[in-house]
Amino acid sequence: MTRHANKVCIMLLGMGGPAKTDDVREFLFNIFSDRNIIRMPGGQLFQRPFAKLISSLRRAGVEDNYRAIGGGSPLLMWTEKQAEQLEQLLSDELPGVSCMVGMRYFHPFIEDSIARALKNGFRRFVFLPMYPQYSKATTGSVFEMVRRAIREHEVEAVFINDFHDDPGYTRLLKEQIDANIAPDETLLFSAHSLPQKFVDEGDPYVQQTEITTAMAAGDRDFHLSYQSRTGPVKWIGPDTVAEVRRLLSDPKRKLFIVPISFVCDHIETLHELDIKLKEDLGIDGTRIRRMPMFNDAVAFTKVVAEIVRRKGRG
Repeated sequence: MTRHANKVCIMLLGMGGPAKTDDVREFLFNIFSDRNIIRMPGGQLFQRPFAKLISSLRRAGVEDNYRAIGGGSPLLMWTEKQAEQLEQLLSDELPGVSCMVGMRYFHPFIEDSIARALKNGFRRFVFLPMYPQYSKATTGSVFEMVRRAIREHEVEAVFINDFHDDPGYTRLLKEQIDANIAPDETLLFSAHSLPQKFVDEGDPYVQQTEITTAMAAGDRDFHLSYQSRTGPVKWIGPDTVAEVRRLLSDPKRKLFIVPISFVCDHIETLHELDIKLKEDLGIDGTRIRRMPMFNDAVAFTKVVAEIVRRKGRG
């Protein structure tokens, strides 16, 4: 075993996604088994049967959605490219650094990536979720899995909670907006929704999202809505579909939509915003444009590198 006790493993964390349509059931089961998202009474005794039922019921529709964007999620591909670039950017100042990817709900699972790093001798870690804003349903859930994986090991770990107000990140967002929005378009940010109960319990996600949007918009007027609602609970709003319908009730208005909870393309951008939104509204989409995501843009990876430099020292 190669020893890397004094060298650091930087792990980019995310939700994950099915690589192909045959993976959808497993992916959904893993999501609905997570009690940070939906907490069934009775603990795991009822959680796992619930997850099995709901993943079976939703499987066909979700498979269709993934077929519409090419058959699988590109999330892992983009995150791996970000990790490769990050390792290259940091290799001179952190000799022996390894940048890896760990996903919460599908391969490569967080616990498996940590096990591989430990096997390779790493004992210093920086864990960075690729969620700009903190929520216990996203960052909280991945950190819980990280802590389970490292609790029996003597490691030094740094947890970066968020980068919602990072000046480099928000500056890059603003530059991306300025470079792509047309003079006659209205700016609409769309964030992933969250059960209202989480906010009532003190989750900072909405507040952090509002900070991000204000910093990224600069002097521009803007609107903020929330997408991806599922299940019979009260969600934060306004809902993106309803807000787009309201804004487009002005026949002269055009929209420029900026996904604000994501840093690369996956099902919520490629299908929910690019396809389903237009289908739900019954329009051809000529009055709606979406901002390109960062994906493997080196400018974004440089921002991530600076976040690691500043916050990754513990």
